[in-house]
Amino acid sequence: MNLNNVAIITPGVLPIPSTKGGAVENLIESYLQENEKMGTCQFHVYSIYEKEAKKKSTQYKYATFHFYHPNKLLTRIQSFFYRKIQRQYYYNPYMDFYGNWAIHQIKKIKTALIIIENRQGFILNPSLKPNCPIVLHLHNDTLNTHADYAREILNRFDKIITVSNYIKKQVDSIANNDKTEVIYNGIDIETFSSPELIYSRKDFKLDTNDFVVLYTGRISPIKGIRELLQAFCLLKNYPTIKLLIVGSSNFGENTKDTFFNEMKELAQTAEKQITFTGYIPYKNIPSILKLADIGIIPSTCEDALTLSSLEGMAAGLPLIVTRSGGIPEAVSERCAIIVEKDEHLISSLAHSIKLLYNNKALKDSMGKESVARSKLFSKKNYVHGMLTMIKSITK
Repeated sequence: MNLNNVAIITPGVLPIPSTKGGAVENLIESYLQENEKMGTCQFHVYSIYEKEAKKKSTQYKYATFHFYHPNKLLTRIQSFFYRKIQRQYYYNPYMDFYGNWAIHQIKKIKTALIIIENRQGFILNPSLKPNCPIVLHLHNDTLNTHADYAREILNRFDKIITVSNYIKKQVDSIANNDKTEVIYNGIDIETFSSPELIYSRKDFKLDTNDFVVLYTGRISPIKGIRELLQAFCLLKNYPTIKLLIVGSSNFGENTKDTFFNEMKELAQTAEKQITFTGYIPYKNIPSILKLADIGIIPSTCEDALTLSSLEGMAAGLPLIVTRSGGIPEAVSERCAIIVEKDEHLISSLAHSIKLLYNNKALKDSMGKESVARSKLFSKKNYVHGMLTMIKSITK
């Protein structure tokens, strides 16, 4: 049976298969895995190289992986001359050269569809002259009226898949179009609702009677970490309220940048209540969630639609979130306290934590609602949406 070839240009920061984590990377891998059961098409995946990812890629029958080796001598020579010849960049010399590499690799096969994952600027590469449709799968608020070459990018794509209505509205603000469609992110509900319990509270020096607030994600200014820590400084009179911060400065690495070090210093004000775990592999996150009483997403940016909100709901956690981008589309006020990103954010976070700490009945009812709502964002629904879209274009 001859299957249509579908090329996927991944973002180029983390590998596929997703051995180093990453929300976008995990989402890509989920529809690759489902295609192994269905055999809808033959994927050609263009990804940055990583040893374990290369090893894991051999397990796929309906996906061929093409790895970019940034440290190979030939790659370094080619990228050097690319930087000399190229006059301007959309992202940066490294990222644009990676996109250029992927585009030239795709020319070697006959494709029915090209999917560009979250890198809209790759469409501007002059070498990209396909005889097939090109789809942008947009995970962030990067294509709007303020984006460089916004109208040209919109015109060049045949279809744009967004992860929330918020992102769709941002794209639609460029010009009226019929290209944009929403396919919500999805997760494996069962994995998060009934995980393998590989951690206990003792592993993080937490007591059974502690009220644990959990943050999972990057340690970045736009994620509201500073405001969250400042809120905990207002909770020093509640010694059993603890904060567990899971993540690092960079994706898939235990790096510590200037901001991370600043946050560690800020946390010393309430150091007995705050624990930084560092990076934890994505496969272990479900077990971490089961240690918590509530989840918190204090983003100060306009998040597209965080997987953390879906994961927290599936784990049965009440949530405290900011009114940020697409997050209010994921949650409801029956399972989450939604606070404004205004001058009262710090006090609002502290107040919301105390509210759930003091009201067990409210906490429990919100947790039940979280479980019910999480089913709207199942991996099954997400994968069905992606594969149906691919099939409709390549049939």
